[in-house]
Amino acid sequence: MPSSPGLRRRVVPASNIKDRTHEITEADASVPIKLDAAAEAHIQKHRKLQEDLTDEMVGLAQQLKERSLMMSRSLENTEKILDSTETAIEQSLATTGHTNVRAMKIYSETSKTTCFQWLLMLAMICVFIMVVLLIRVT
Repeated sequence: MPSSPGLRRRVVPASNIKDRTHEITEADASVPIKLDAAAEAHIQKHRKLQEDLTDEMVGLAQQLKERSLMMSRSLENTEKILDSTETAIEQSLATTGHTNVRAMKIYSETSKTTCFQWLLMLAMICVFIMVVLLIRVT
């Protein structure tokens, strides 16, 4: 019968159940366990399954690493875009502030002119009324 070189036999004393769980000892490591073909096939099947799972885990770890690197690059690109957007917004706000100052200056000058025009119109109306009264009286 074929024997597996990596397996060793365990000897369990037949005394007490508590003693068995606490006092498990190994037999001589040079004595291999004799396995039948079904047990050997079962062990080989599980080794193959374990190797396949290990290969799959390596592949998944590699995919995870690639995706995390892609996300890192994406975050760096997004950060660059946000920085440029922030700079553009700051420039826009500075330009808007300057434009608002100019608009307020022009508006104040225009309102003074408008006030002067209203006073001039009022004076013209007063002169008109006086001329009308002068014509009526004479």
